[in-house]
Amino acid sequence: MNTTLLVIVVVVVVAAVMFFQYQAHKKKVEAFTALAGERGWRYTERDRGLARRFTGTPFGEGHGRDARHVLTGTHRGRPVLAFEYSYKETRGSGDDRRTRTYHYTIVSTGLPAPKPTLQLNREGLGRKLLGFVGVRDLQLESDEFNRTFHIRTENDRFAYDVLHPRMMEWMLADERALTTPFRFEQADLLTWQEGKIDVSDVDALLNYLCDVLDHVPTFVWKP
Repeated sequence: MNTTLLVIVVVVVVAAVMFFQYQAHKKKVEAFTALAGERGWRYTERDRGLARRFTGTPFGEGHGRDARHVLTGTHRGRPVLAFEYSYKETRGSGDDRRTRTYHYTIVSTGLPAPKPTLQLNREGLGRKLLGFVGVRDLQLESDEFNRTFHIRTENDRFAYDVLHPRMMEWMLADERALTTPFRFEQADLLTWQEGKIDVSDVDALLNYLCDVLDHVPTFVWKP
């Protein structure tokens, strides 16, 4: 294959890849726009400021942080937010320099009042908690719960109030809790999962967060 033909092949391949990426992006924008229209929500294609809104996992790492496909509105009477978060990590140098982009689906709902940081995830997974001073591990009276979940908090009293016996029983019995971490962070309860955001995932994640809040005693929100 001569040089001219090789260049033509490369240009055609690159153009084809760009075309399919554009079509996929266009289809995604249309899907989110339609969902927002059906729900009376707002859709924004990009909002880089959201990349700095939260501090803990998976935020605060890498470079080129970005937020796309942002949905805002209300769900089950609560203010909600969903978006696709990404950041990049570059390693190596020279010819060995490689950049990888990580994508996460972020979903959050507003709290009745700001509260201390409290993060729960499956034991052994996602232990990093960036940007929080005074956050520490916590063990509860339930050995089964401690074996299943990893708890990090900056306020033991708040953690005990949220993770009461009925809450722990419910989480141990609900399969979603085994795969869906959550974190109370200031005025939000949020969850995250690896991968680009998809319309089909939003409701399930929002409903899980709302179910978590439904199990939190009302006195927790009082001053």
